[in-house]
Amino acid sequence: MAVFAISDLHLSSANPKPMEIFGAEWKDHHKRIARNWDSEVAAEDVVLIAGDTSWAMRLAEAMPDLDWVAARPGRKFLVRGNHDYWWRREATNRIQRMLGASITLLQGTSAVVDSLGIAGTRGWRLEDYGLEGPAQGDVKVYERELRYLRRALESLPADVGIRIAVLHYPPFDLSLQPNDFRRVLEEFSVDVLVYGHVHKGTGSYLEGDVGGIRYCLAAVDHTRFRPVQVIG
Repeated sequence: MAVFAISDLHLSSANPKPMEIFGAEWKDHHKRIARNWDSEVAAEDVVLIAGDTSWAMRLAEAMPDLDWVAARPGRKFLVRGNHDYWWRREATNRIQRMLGASITLLQGTSAVVDSLGIAGTRGWRLEDYGLEGPAQGDVKVYERELRYLRRALESLPADVGIRIAVLHYPPFDLSLQPNDFRRVLEEFSVDVLVYGHVHKGTGSYLEGDVGGIRYCLAAVDHTRFRPVQVIG
């Protein structure tokens, strides 16, 4: 069993969005992703999807995109992204019941596959808000997502062989300085962090060994529109 990661698929089957407005490399990106995914991932593999799966605003509109994900090989684990408006956190259990066995939603929760422990949540990042600071609502979301991450990691059995955390937002600010999410990851001795959100040419990022944690940026335009192998 190998473990792959991918993020920021930005699918839009119900209401097609011309993604090439973000660069020529995005033209027909879903076809390129499907071709790479289907040729590189086996049915027994795990695929971690770090948010922004669909542009859809409503669940009914997102279902064709989720069906597209379900049709790809591997057992998929998804966290929410900042554009996943179709996935209301209060509806997570209801949405899960609608999905096939190949997709598991992680919302402050965890799963164990063989000796692998996977914990996931969306995360949040308080960007540079200037002198007035972040809005109170953003602080509330930030603190809630921190609790979710802690809850997910606490729920992993002590004897898992490898601990992987999946976040949409990176655990550092725009200056690459660590935030509270990084401290929680270190507290629970996470081995691998998979994250998204940072697109090619739009921000700085960290990869490789960062304080003993292996960081993996999985945004598709960073990975050349293919799942990147994390383990195996």
